[in-house]
Amino acid sequence: MSTRSLLRSTAIAVAMGISAGLALPVLAKSPPITVAFQANNPWTQQVGSVKQYDRTRDYKVAIEAGKTLQINLVTRNPNVFFKVKNDTQNKEVTDSFQTGAITWSTPNATAASYTIEVYVQPEVLQNGEVAKYALQIGQYGKADMHAASTKVTFADNNPWAQESGTLDAQGSTRDYTAQIAAGQMLAVNLVANSPKVHFKVADSSGQTVVDTANTNTTSTDNANTATTKWSTPVNTAANYTISVYVDPAAVPPGSRVGYALQVGQYAQRTAQPAATSTAAAPASSTPTVAPATASSTSP
Repeated sequence: MSTRSLLRSTAIAVAMGISAGLALPVLAKSPPITVAFQANNPWTQQVGSVKQYDRTRDYKVAIEAGKTLQINLVTRNPNVFFKVKNDTQNKEVTDSFQTGAITWSTPNATAASYTIEVYVQPEVLQNGEVAKYALQIGQYGKADMHAASTKVTFADNNPWAQESGTLDAQGSTRDYTAQIAAGQMLAVNLVANSPKVHFKVADSSGQTVVDTANTNTTSTDNANTATTKWSTPVNTAANYTISVYVDPAAVPPGSRVGYALQVGQYAQRTAQPAATSTAAAPASSTPTVAPATASSTSP
C-alpha cells in the first residue's frame, strides 16, 4: 500500500471513531399504556418517570361522545411536558412545551381516541437524572358534574326545611328529595341571586309537576334578588324531587349564583305557616371546572 493510501485509510478510521464517540444514544420508546376508567369514576391516574434519553411515555385513551377529556400533569420537574394527539383525526392538538400549561381539556361531540405523550427535553437533563410525574386523565360530562341529590329532612314541630347552595355554568343543577305524607301540602320557596335560577318538581314516577321557568311566580326586588313560590296538595304519600337549576348562559365564566331553598309540608285546608326569613346564599367567584380528582400520588 502506498504511503498516500495508508494516510487516507488512517484518516477515515480516525474520523469514523470520532463520529462513533460523539453519536447520541438511541432514544428508547416504551409500548403505549391503554388507559381505562373504573365505573362511576371520571378520573384515572398514571404514575411514571422519564430519563434523559427516553423518547416518550405514551398513553392511549378512548373518550366517549359528549365527554370532555382533561389532562393534569403533576411533577416537581419543570422539564417534563406532554403532547396530545387526536388519533381519530390524525393531528396533534396540544403540546405543553409550547403552551406552558400543565392542564388541558377539550370537549368531544363524537367519540374519539387520543395518544398522550409524556416527554422531556434531553439537553436540559443531566446524565442519570430521573424525572417523576403523575398524569391525571379525566373524561366527564354534564352528569358527572351533577351533585348527588340531597335528602330534605324536617325537624319536629317545624313545617319548613331549608337548604342553600350555589350554581355555576358547569354544575348548573342541584337535586333535593322530600318525602311528603298523604293529606299534606307541599310548598317550595326559592330565593336566588338571579331571576334566571328556577326549580322543577317531579313526583315519584318522574313526571314533572311544575317548572317555574314556565310560570309567572317569580318576583324580583331592587337588589335583584328573585323569589319564587309554589305549592300543591299531596293526596297520596310520595317522594318528590326538587331540581334547582340555572341557564348556563346566564352565569359569567368563573362565577356562581347563590340560592336558598325552603321546602314545607303542612296539613291541607289550613293556612300556610310562615317560613323563617331567608336570603340567598352569597355568590362565589370560585369556578368549578371539572369533577374533583382523587388524591394524587406525589411524583
